[in-house]
Amino acid sequence: MKAIFLSSFILLNTVAWATNFDSLRQNLSTQVGMKRFPTLLLLCNNDYRGIITSDEASVFGKELFSLSSQRKDTSALVEACLCLANNQDRSLPQSDARQWLDQSHKLARRKPDLLAKVLFWKMRYYNELGKIDSAFWVFKQADALTQRHQLVSARIRLLASVAKIYSTIGQFKTADSLSQLALRFCKNPQDSAIAYTFIGNIKEDEGHLDDAFKSFLKAYQLGKKMQDVVLATFNLQQCAGILRDQGRFKQATAYLEQAVRLAKKTGNISSLAGAYHTLGEVYTKLNVYDKALYFYNSSLALKKDVGRPPKVLNTINAVADLYCKTEKYDSCLLLCKQYLPLSQKIRYFKAEALLTFRAALAAGKSKQLIQSRHFLELGERVLVNIKSSEDLLDLYRLAANAAVTTQSFQKAFQYQARFQTIQDSIYTTEKSKTIAELEARFASKEQQQKIKELEQKNKLQSAYIAHQRSQWLALLLGVLLLAIIALVLWRSIKIRNQHNTLLEKINQDLNHKNKEIQTLLREVHHRVKNNLQIISSLLRLQARVVEQEGAAEVLRISQSRVQSIALLHQKLYQGEGSSQVHLGTYLHDLVKSLRETYQMEEHQVLVQDKITDLKVDVDLATPLGLIANELVINAIKHAFPEQQTGTIELAVNNTTTQLSLSVKDNGVGIKLYAGKPHISKSSFGLELVESLAEKINATLSFNNEKGTQVELLVPIDYSQALVTHD
Repeated sequence: MKAIFLSSFILLNTVAWATNFDSLRQNLSTQVGMKRFPTLLLLCNNDYRGIITSDEASVFGKELFSLSSQRKDTSALVEACLCLANNQDRSLPQSDARQWLDQSHKLARRKPDLLAKVLFWKMRYYNELGKIDSAFWVFKQADALTQRHQLVSARIRLLASVAKIYSTIGQFKTADSLSQLALRFCKNPQDSAIAYTFIGNIKEDEGHLDDAFKSFLKAYQLGKKMQDVVLATFNLQQCAGILRDQGRFKQATAYLEQAVRLAKKTGNISSLAGAYHTLGEVYTKLNVYDKALYFYNSSLALKKDVGRPPKVLNTINAVADLYCKTEKYDSCLLLCKQYLPLSQKIRYFKAEALLTFRAALAAGKSKQLIQSRHFLELGERVLVNIKSSEDLLDLYRLAANAAVTTQSFQKAFQYQARFQTIQDSIYTTEKSKTIAELEARFASKEQQQKIKELEQKNKLQSAYIAHQRSQWLALLLGVLLLAIIALVLWRSIKIRNQHNTLLEKINQDLNHKNKEIQTLLREVHHRVKNNLQIISSLLRLQARVVEQEGAAEVLRISQSRVQSIALLHQKLYQGEGSSQVHLGTYLHDLVKSLRETYQMEEHQVLVQDKITDLKVDVDLATPLGLIANELVINAIKHAFPEQQTGTIELAVNNTTTQLSLSVKDNGVGIKLYAGKPHISKSSFGLELVESLAEKINATLSFNNEKGTQVELLVPIDYSQALVTHD
């Protein structure tokens, strides 16, 4: 009884002791015999799995097992078995993790609290090997045990962990329900910190980054308050990962540097490896590739020591992607070949698919077409095992790029179509979820009426999306036709000159025939970086070859709408990772684009812009760009008939209460009825302007004195920071 009490006391005070694992290692080196037992028990504590290396775990765990057997301490024996099972590469043929788990199960069968702990780690074991059904089967046993014996803390950890498994396979509703159930059971800071950690992971899987950040930050604060440095470090890293995904790289780097200091201070190898990996991702986003590679390699070295194959494969895929970005295709191909067997062995399907498609891409770029097609076929077979829509979205895009390098244009088209289908599905799901949340939040009749109005707007938007999708499918067919033409051209060029690179020769030939086709093919070979620019180029190309002026004009207008959004994304891409853009520069470039589209001469119609230089959020810039685009086009088309000359002015000003956008001309003027223009059935442009104005709660007014003036007044909500001065 004394030994069991001592073990329990040490485990309860692990948080206070485990502030420096290097110190524990040094203390152990000065101890002999049974005096080593308390220190070994601290080092082998499975709550801090991954802090010691696999080799250390093997030595420490076996010694703890021997000393615990002498003391007949069942709790310590179970801890030793779990340490030996958890801190090793479970995918290796010689792995004895299953045997140690079974041994711990036998030892704990008469002690419910220990048995609950063993079953928790068994569930994690099956999940890490990809055996989800087995993991769920163990969970049912463990959940029944914790309920029967009222083991609240054990059940909280169990529920939160299985919720994360459901989240990983895309069953978010079940994941949310289980995680909230775990949170309701929490009665102390330790349980709450664990629950918030798992909730943060689930929210991140769902794409709710702000909610995920709040949960991780709450868990970090609780861990820091309890002086649990390991838990605090982990959640600090998770916060940094959210900031990275939101493009807030400076803040993310500061969080990660703090996490590195904490991990080094405590000798926490697992957390240090994770921090290095995330730093690599941040520097990749910043295009500082040498630093990114350094941190990835640092992380990889530590992860190999800890012995966690899935995490090793995550970093390997990041390095392979970095090699592709820097066009080191031979290095990428070699790395993918080296680690592909590991992903297959542990049935980590996402990592396997990423490695095969990147290998196909790298081989194709290196002109090894046979190998490229081989890896592409391997990747196709793996895709059937992946259920997450988010994972499939990235994989289909990568597969399309890989298919292009093998000249498999039909496959590239199919993968691009699947990518678009999933993207549309995710958008529809998010909209439906938003409506459902509103319905649950507002119960009064007045509030429910607002929800009905929102549903009506959503139906209109869905109809618009369906219309846009039909246009997109037509464009994809055009892309397929262009790909077939490219293949024919490639074959003719190959006969004339076998020594030139296939894709370079095709691009040269297409450049002489059509500038837009060249742009499209170049974008395809550079991994389809900007789908909006492709759509704009194709619309411009179609407008040039359509004989009916009316149809050509519709295409030019559609092209200008797409171009206005493409310009916005270009400004965002060239910015500092912010979600705001300079409105003056954006609208100036938009006007310049319209001049080029309509081939306007300044001696005939002069288009001027007088725009206050200010920043606006992308949620406001998008409708403003589309509205400005429509109003300027209407002025160009209708204000100066029969070659008349004149001036069109686009102006933007702002005050503390509203933002004003106006387009006026000195042309013939527009006919107004009750202060509004008469809109015919074909006047889609003005309908779009009114719809967008309503969306941003703006007031639209028309004036036909001395020409036409259209003014849009947008109320500024500073609480949401939609508009800020530069």
